[in-house]
Amino acid sequence: MSIPAAFVAASVIEAVAIHFLVPWQWLRVVLLLATVLSLIAIGGWLAGRVVHPHLVSARTVVFRSGTGIRVEVDRSRISRVSMVRRFGDTANAVVDEHLVLPGPDGTVVDVEFDRPLPVSLPKGLSKGSSFTMIGGLRLHVDQPREFCAALSPN
Repeated sequence: MSIPAAFVAASVIEAVAIHFLVPWQWLRVVLLLATVLSLIAIGGWLAGRVVHPHLVSARTVVFRSGTGIRVEVDRSRISRVSMVRRFGDTANAVVDEHLVLPGPDGTVVDVEFDRPLPVSLPKGLSKGSSFTMIGGLRLHVDQPREFCAALSPN
């Protein structure tokens, strides 16, 4: 949440500075409108992450990234779940046979599968074909301890 909060704070400071520094009323209005639209975009992006969370049920786990990437895995295929903080990846990617589904600050949980799993990815993430084999996931969740406990074998 630190990056979106920083953008919101910078936008508010910018709006106040524009009010005092720009002498032309028409330019103040245009810049204020652009600032408001950027705040709406940031809010929509954050809402997309909250409205479409990862889902854990008794038999399966669905991993999501907004409304886009969706991987459904049988819980018996999950071999290990651990909390590992990574700041480097902030965009969806496939790194070292792991599908990375980060938040704005990176990833906090690693999920390993017992064997590679075929997943369908958008063209921007897949190299050539739409199916890619992944051995695990690196993802962002709001409550990593609780998420790891929910996925651990009983």
